[in-house]
Amino acid sequence: MVSGGRPTDEEPPPDNAKVLSGAAQSSTVATLGYVLIVAGHMWLLKVHAEATAADGQLFAALATVELALAFEAAVFALGGFGRPLSLAVLTLAGRLRLLSAAVAWPWLVPWGAELSCRCGALSPSTGAGLLRHSVGAAVLIGAFFALREVSFIVRGEPASALGTSESQLGDCLPSQAVLGGQFRLDKADLEETGRVVFVPARPRQGLYVGAGLAMLAGLTLGTALAQVNSFPPWLLLGALGALLGRWFGQLPKFKGRGEEGAAAMAFTDTALMWRREGPRLICRFGELFWIFCCIEELRRCEAMPSWLSVCQ
Repeated sequence: MVSGGRPTDEEPPPDNAKVLSGAAQSSTVATLGYVLIVAGHMWLLKVHAEATAADGQLFAALATVELALAFEAAVFALGGFGRPLSLAVLTLAGRLRLLSAAVAWPWLVPWGAELSCRCGALSPSTGAGLLRHSVGAAVLIGAFFALREVSFIVRGEPASALGTSESQLGDCLPSQAVLGGQFRLDKADLEETGRVVFVPARPRQGLYVGAGLAMLAGLTLGTALAQVNSFPPWLLLGALGALLGRWFGQLPKFKGRGEEGAAAMAFTDTALMWRREGPRLICRFGELFWIFCCIEELRRCEAMPSWLSVCQ
């Protein structure tokens, strides 16, 4: 999820051929893997809309996560065709990939809270209270990211973010904007996988807080649902699968070929590519499995006679 390259403040030159001259050849198999993930999320969204009775917030919260994950995989797939595509388009896609995921993930918490309440894993009073607080938290997280973008529009990129002066009061918000500020090519992806992926030139803080909260809620509420529902415990299995995917999906630390020296020669080009593509695909297939399990848990709960029409 996080690039291993060292942040720089250089804007990429406009000449695609020059920028991508040292790139490896991207893998068609890996690109097909990302396309499969996109198709999987869109199919799950279709099942979610047609095979369940969920509506309103219960539908929208999970659908938001499904769309964000599908878009993220689509950006990585498009990165495999980076040479003929506009770098400006890929840069914008890279910005939207990070921002959409950061805003979408927190909505899995109120979705799980409402499901647990209506399925009987939580009492109506406890579930309704948790639902209100989790919706408020998701809204506040989204508002915080929006405030960072608005502050960049109003103030521009502060000089402290470029390292040309000391940090001033109020610099923290515009310096953390995702749609604003400088992005660069991920050197690790470019050299090892040939995939054109744009990442922040400076690290942006807080982008993965929502994903962590969603995982914590999935494990906790999945355990609660497992105690009242029959086997298999779909929500808990999905959260565990995604957790394992994220654990196996940790990207290796990147060193340039010159830094690695003889050690780099021990790897074939294919091994270098898959040591980065493999973990990233495992992580995203794990999250696809998680969404599948969420929908299966929802379908089972809706079929129960104790299913509540509302959580209150």
